[in-house]
Amino acid sequence: MMKKSAKTYTYRGGQKVALEKNPEQMVVRALPTDLDDDAIASSEQVSSASTRINTSGAELDALMSRSRVVAPTHHAYYEADSGSEFLITDRIFVTFKQAMTDQQVDDFAGRYGLIKTATYSDRDYLFQLTNHTGMNPVKLVVKLTEEEPLLEAAEHDLNQRMNAEQFSIPTDPDYARQWHLHTHLNNPDFDARSSALCENSWGLLDGFGSDEVVIAVSDDGCKLDHHDFDSPDKFASWGYFRGSRLVTAVDIDADPQQMYKTGSNHGTSCCGVIGGEIDSVLTVGAAASCQLLPVQWESSGPSLFISDSKLLTTLNYIADKADVMSNSWGGVPTSIWALPVINRIKSLALTGGRRGKGIVFLWAAGNENCLINHTATQPVPYDHGVEVQGGALVWVGVRTTRVFRNNLVGIAGVMHIAALASTARRSHYSNYGPGIGVCAPSSNSHAYYRMTVRGLGITTTTGESGGVTHSFGGTSSATPLVAGIAGLAISANPSLSALEVISILKQTASKDLDFSDYPRTPPANFDMNTDWDVSPVSPFDNGAFIDTGEPEGSWSPWFGHGRVDANAVVAEALSRNLPVGDKTFQGDSTPDRSIPDNNERGIKDRIVCTREFALASIKVNVDISHTYIGDLRVSLISPSGSVVPLHDRTGGSGNDLHVEFDNTSTPGLLALIGQSVKGEWALHIQDLALVDRGRLKAWSLEIKGQTDTSIVVEESPGMIIPDNVQGGIERSLSVSKTGHLDSIEVSLDITHTYVGDLKVELTSPSATSVLLHNRIGGSANNVIRIYSLSNASALQVFQGEAVKGVWKLKVSDHAGVDQGKLNHWALRIVSTTQE
Repeated sequence: MMKKSAKTYTYRGGQKVALEKNPEQMVVRALPTDLDDDAIASSEQVSSASTRINTSGAELDALMSRSRVVAPTHHAYYEADSGSEFLITDRIFVTFKQAMTDQQVDDFAGRYGLIKTATYSDRDYLFQLTNHTGMNPVKLVVKLTEEEPLLEAAEHDLNQRMNAEQFSIPTDPDYARQWHLHTHLNNPDFDARSSALCENSWGLLDGFGSDEVVIAVSDDGCKLDHHDFDSPDKFASWGYFRGSRLVTAVDIDADPQQMYKTGSNHGTSCCGVIGGEIDSVLTVGAAASCQLLPVQWESSGPSLFISDSKLLTTLNYIADKADVMSNSWGGVPTSIWALPVINRIKSLALTGGRRGKGIVFLWAAGNENCLINHTATQPVPYDHGVEVQGGALVWVGVRTTRVFRNNLVGIAGVMHIAALASTARRSHYSNYGPGIGVCAPSSNSHAYYRMTVRGLGITTTTGESGGVTHSFGGTSSATPLVAGIAGLAISANPSLSALEVISILKQTASKDLDFSDYPRTPPANFDMNTDWDVSPVSPFDNGAFIDTGEPEGSWSPWFGHGRVDANAVVAEALSRNLPVGDKTFQGDSTPDRSIPDNNERGIKDRIVCTREFALASIKVNVDISHTYIGDLRVSLISPSGSVVPLHDRTGGSGNDLHVEFDNTSTPGLLALIGQSVKGEWALHIQDLALVDRGRLKAWSLEIKGQTDTSIVVEESPGMIIPDNVQGGIERSLSVSKTGHLDSIEVSLDITHTYVGDLKVELTSPSATSVLLHNRIGGSANNVIRIYSLSNASALQVFQGEAVKGVWKLKVSDHAGVDQGKLNHWALRIVSTTQE
């Protein structure tokens, strides 16, 4: 147990945080293998470059003095209210109240003996303290926050050891075993309500996701040469941290073998849950055809070494590359990130990503059977109460707190994922309460390692021998599964924003779940009094869904909005693909024909559509008289030959079929979206059992859609952009159709090694010019994105202008050294009124 000393305080996430120093601990910026002093009783690596040392109180000051000669050294701090470690570094973030000149920033640094190490904007900077600063980082942050008039905020570049949220459970009997994707498994511990129904969604999607969709995974790495990831373009990119540097796939010294180290299999398993390839001999991922972008944190065992600046570096790297980011790690009871990190996530969730429509951010809720963002009325355990000693689990008692804080909760575009057992019950270990978005199928295990609970593990990839594990789990597995399903939604409808994807995930989630709770932890000879087991605490001790006023529907403190449903997600995404316009076809038929009894051939009746437009929605009304509708199979056949089952031998002994089938009640109809409506539509009716007979009296179609008025022009010039030449290059695309512009998308593919050198300008036929990119992005690589009215408001100036004529693109480089190339550009214009 930590020995406490006098309290002090600092600031974090804009709030005052009370701290305590441990009088027998210090932190030094060196690795354990580099430390050798007789006064060191024990040590523990707490970041990629630092170690926490235990010594006696009498030795601490002398040991710190000796250590400071070798490396930066400071006291070991803990949060006073929760006991959580507070791993300060010799770096601080500073946000100025207004944009600063270089001279002003340098003057500020000089006053406090600081060295500027990173610039994130004209207001946000990272500084490193020196011996001339004259105070430690804790005192400096307080002084700057309370006394410096130039600053909006100052806070620590905090090291955080985030838990890899995984539980290992006993092995249970490859795709057949992947119950989280389908409902075929026959096992007493499998309730079909727990499956995410990905197999069903693949049928709607007619595939396994788009190879243009990119899902980023930040974790302990990924075995890039694993058999489940062996297609040539499986990885959109990858990267790994070495100290503060993110080494990426395009760097000259990048080594793909460094993306995996023996024993660190967590990230490989997360990548498998998302994107294990469908043609593999091993396992299948939820979005098997989507691309992956793994980023490796440095780690030791289950600890991932993540600082604010490293997370910010990762966010900036994926900013224009990914559609979804999956993070199977977290920390309780406190997970507070610096304001520059929070602001960057907020920005990227709205307008970042490969498509410029935002990145879907997903975080594991955690496996400690505790709250993630709430102040409780009683002490709540937030760890498992055991430690590994000599290779065995030893009970040391749980740590408790009343205060749980997570400043990622409530950010639009960010969602925390809970775990659901294969029994359709809440996984015992799964965190709960405010902040839970949805849940997803995963393993089950007792949070305190003492009681048997039912539930199967997740079968997926691993870096270990054989390449497959059957015991992956925790919210670590649930989170990438939701990430894969988000990838399927974007594959189905690339026009969806990140916020729309998250809304769809919530509003379509299944609420048909088991609300049974678990018995409290039983006593054991090493722990007779288990009154500490209070979770889930009131008012979250019941999993029932309640109306919280959210537009996505009711919410449960255990399950969020419910169990993620891939089939419903893809169906909804497809239904939003095309707007329902003023194009309509209505047709009906009244054949009054007998349906032959017990005859697979059945009868077909036809309605012919002479109109030409793309289908957006459809309704089919059927009037059939029959004395046993469980004999009947009714299918709709489109002009293209697509067959959609409407009724397939359900209803048993019920009489007659007077039903309206539409996109909502019959998701199979969504497969027709985008097809031409022109031609012959057929209703096929089969009676497949003896005795009862019936008649097709009448049926009708109501189809709505819209003619695609969009104009697409593009070219792939592959033209070099001259270095440091303001005139740059100019290209043109001609539009021959008349009309006035309603909306526009501009697609750019420019490779360049320092995008801060570039200006990109688009000029309409009316000579109106818009700057799409104006020397932003600093040292980042490439401008590959789609600009639209939603993410580049300057384009709104084109609305109402005539679209016919020559559109010009000018790309210019305004600094020396780096050079680039315009690979491809395209315009997609929707016009309304005709001239």
